[in-house]
Amino acid sequence: MPFSQVLDSTDKKILYELNWNARQSNNSIAKKLRISKQVTNYRIKRMEKDGIISSYHAVIDWRRLGYNALRVYIKWNNITLEEEAKIHEHIRKDPLFMWSIKFGGEIDLGFYVWIKDIPSFSKQWQEFITKYKQFIQKYEIYESVEMIHYPMKFLWPEKKNTEELTIGQENFIDYDDKDYQILKAITINGRIPILELSTKIRLTPKSIINRIKNLEKKKIIVGYYTLINSELIGYHFYKVDFYLNNLKNIKLMNDHAKNHNNIVYRMNTIGGPDFEIEVMVENVDALEKIITEIRKNFAKDINYYRTHRLEKTIKQVYLPGESTI
Repeated sequence: MPFSQVLDSTDKKILYELNWNARQSNNSIAKKLRISKQVTNYRIKRMEKDGIISSYHAVIDWRRLGYNALRVYIKWNNITLEEEAKIHEHIRKDPLFMWSIKFGGEIDLGFYVWIKDIPSFSKQWQEFITKYKQFIQKYEIYESVEMIHYPMKFLWPEKKNTEELTIGQENFIDYDDKDYQILKAITINGRIPILELSTKIRLTPKSIINRIKNLEKKKIIVGYYTLINSELIGYHFYKVDFYLNNLKNIKLMNDHAKNHNNIVYRMNTIGGPDFEIEVMVENVDALEKIITEIRKNFAKDINYYRTHRLEKTIKQVYLPGESTI
């Protein structure tokens, strides 16, 4: 496990701002924090060098691009570490798999695939299952309806931000090849300068700016976030799945997630858990405190729950139609 680094309140506030809007200027962050631009620049560069800031990405609504998202959970059975590593390597190389995570808990592997049609996915999935069926105890497939991003409020509790970014609720909208090239570049580097984009895509800076604004207006780009190495700042990612007896208080549960400092994502699927959250906490005791609070507040609604720790990212692809190893 990486050694966690001590951040002061200013570092945390910078991370908060970058995570919620990675494309804002350093000068804008400096003004919000009432510190100099030079101090802001220095701290960001230091956190990039130390690996606390891993990368910057645009948040893309895959459904606006004409894709649906399926999430798959797998539990292994009678598998060696060597065989598991081989499967991870397969996932890295296979364009079928997008965001893929090694879990600890009741599920060993989770990943998303973006699909335009069921027959194509079925053929590819059948090939994967046929090859590795002997190691699979069970698997679960859900259709993703929406993913909601919340600010990392634990980094700046006084901010009291109850905003959210939602992916998956809009329908397909038209876009062209130049739009896609911009999306490709800006998902790889969410802070890429306009002039660099202009040179790369061979459009004028003004045209690039207008196209980005249009992609935002169309809600193809819904935001920009910073990938933070949570382990290096002393936090751990967990998913918690709640299966409910009824849904009469689901709106209250969703509001609870939106307002909680440590809940950073909420997911909604067809066929999956009724209430599904991702949390960032310093330790297991903090996780149990969050779960206990939810169980007390919604005691009559909860049937059972399960937790998964996000141990390792196997692969991250941020744009449908693209596959990077």
